[in-house]
Amino acid sequence: MSTAKDNDSLRLVLVGGSSGSFAIFEEIIRLVRNPLSVALIFVLHRGKSSTAVLPEIFKNKTNVAMSEPYHLDPIEANSIYFAYPDYHLLIGSDRRFYYDCTDKDFFSRPSIDATFISAAVSGIPVKAAMLFSGSSADGALGMKTLAEKGFPTYVQNPAEAESPRMPEQALLACEKHQVLAGGNLFSIINDILQ
Repeated sequence: MSTAKDNDSLRLVLVGGSSGSFAIFEEIIRLVRNPLSVALIFVLHRGKSSTAVLPEIFKNKTNVAMSEPYHLDPIEANSIYFAYPDYHLLIGSDRRFYYDCTDKDFFSRPSIDATFISAAVSGIPVKAAMLFSGSSADGALGMKTLAEKGFPTYVQNPAEAESPRMPEQALLACEKHQVLAGGNLFSIINDILQ
């Protein structure tokens, strides 16, 4: 049975993106060192026909364990997780992952908003949430929810994003986000992952 103390020992770092974010995700994973003090959770828009297994693609970038978790898998520190294609990945207050196949959000499943909002209300501390390039408004509401709960939120500079709509919409929805620009982007992310 999970206790409040258990939840205090687990922190999440959330990363969302869509078109134009894959290379940034790869660079973030290169920064990860073992042991990683957080659970690092990536949500990348992928269609149900996607056959890419992201842990396999990124396996040579870090020695931290990576997976596309199953329904009810426990969320653990020193682990990297990727949302599975065509399901919304939800964060439970019992420190487990839940999959949901309700309607698409902004034509996408997994939805960044679904993961980020569930994390915001889970009771598990969020060390940071980051949103990068993408061509829809997905993620804006999730980032706003996290920021309003006092969690640190970071958005890629839209002017530097391959697809600027996603970071633009996040910044329009909430002024509390810190902007990650070229000069400080990876140094800030590296600090977050320490």
